[in-house]
Amino acid sequence: MSDSMSFNQEPENKPGNLKVLTLLTFIGSGLGIIFSAIMPWYINFSKKMMDAATSSGKELSPKDLEKIEEGRKAIGLIEANLVPVLVVGIIGSIACIVGAIWMRKLKKDGFYVYVAGEILPLIAGFILMGTAQFTGVVSVIMGVGIPVVFIILYAMHLKYLKK
Repeated sequence: MSDSMSFNQEPENKPGNLKVLTLLTFIGSGLGIIFSAIMPWYINFSKKMMDAATSSGKELSPKDLEKIEEGRKAIGLIEANLVPVLVVGIIGSIACIVGAIWMRKLKKDGFYVYVAGEILPLIAGFILMGTAQFTGVVSVIMGVGIPVVFIILYAMHLKYLKK
């Protein structure tokens, strides 16, 4: 096979679930880039929704008020660090895409690029926002659980990857 292998001309001996993992990575990272691009709009939308909930005249439970305040705190931290959060998110997503492309070509370095793309936003998030970025179970699953599962699944394919 030549070095100018097209995307569709993939090497033989590749397990089918590596193809599925990389496809899911392309989808998830693409959505990550889109979400990063619309984050300023999402922040404004979230603030308006929280304001509407508190001024609706409905009696909110102390638990609801506490969740709204936690949300305001997280949004305030994101807003204060918007540019670094966006840059790290986009760079992380691009690194995941590049890593997945390389792993599709059975290059072991792709795994390390992918892992860096998953870990970089987590580390930056903790540096910039601490644990305030995790406002509930869903955000923990999306922010930590899914990346860890994908890293483990990709690590299981390291034996098929070559330098």
